[in-house]
Amino acid sequence: MSGDELYRDPLLYDLEYDDQVEDAVYYARIASQARGPVLELGCGTGRITLPMARAGARVTAVDQAAAMLERLSDRLVSETQDVRNRVEIVRANFLDLGFEQRFPLVVLPFNTLHHCHTHHDVLALLRGVRRALVPEGRFVLDCYLPDPSLYARDPNARYEERVFVHPHSGARLQSWEAGSYDALTQIHEVRYIYRHPEGQERTVTLRLRMFYPQELRALLDWGGFRIVHEAEDFEGRPLQAHSLKWVLVLEPR
Repeated sequence: MSGDELYRDPLLYDLEYDDQVEDAVYYARIASQARGPVLELGCGTGRITLPMARAGARVTAVDQAAAMLERLSDRLVSETQDVRNRVEIVRANFLDLGFEQRFPLVVLPFNTLHHCHTHHDVLALLRGVRRALVPEGRFVLDCYLPDPSLYARDPNARYEERVFVHPHSGARLQSWEAGSYDALTQIHEVRYIYRHPEGQERTVTLRLRMFYPQELRALLDWGGFRIVHEAEDFEGRPLQAHSLKWVLVLEPR
């Protein structure tokens, strides 16, 4: 599992992603229905964690990036005491889980699966999740599906241009994306470029391993899971040949 640069700067991370809400609503709903505590893998700065805790779930929030967990701790300060009491923060690699506690629900939200760059990584993740689940537990995750049009982009061109206001300095940051795809490794490299008003630029890189549906189905089967429900979005629309998102509800076989 890669240690990507974006996760070393939680302020940039929140600028990129805090306006995404539909997945947070989805995970908050399923967490509120869980009959016990929830284990969240790859919690980041708490974009999904906090809505789950606000919905009444007790959440063990796991991430290996210290800066992201520090940001989650800071965000918890502004929550109610009840919400703070429901969140336990754990720094750990989700490929090497060692919890004695068992959970009725484990979630791997927001495309975190793509940080597993090899089949070995995926199977290690699945073994750890199986150990962490109660016998009738559920494992819920979402991921991207391969997008040939995205991989055909000019790697030197600018895409997704936008402007951010930095929360501390108030400076307006120009931002755009570039990227490339390696068909042999199935790694999609995404580069986020940030330009400050003075002209300085910073590039932050994510390396995401893409999985084709039949490939991932085989890995899930080898890892001891079966698919209970699948959809192309968080509204439950059926998966189709052109779907670019995959939302999965799994249970141990």
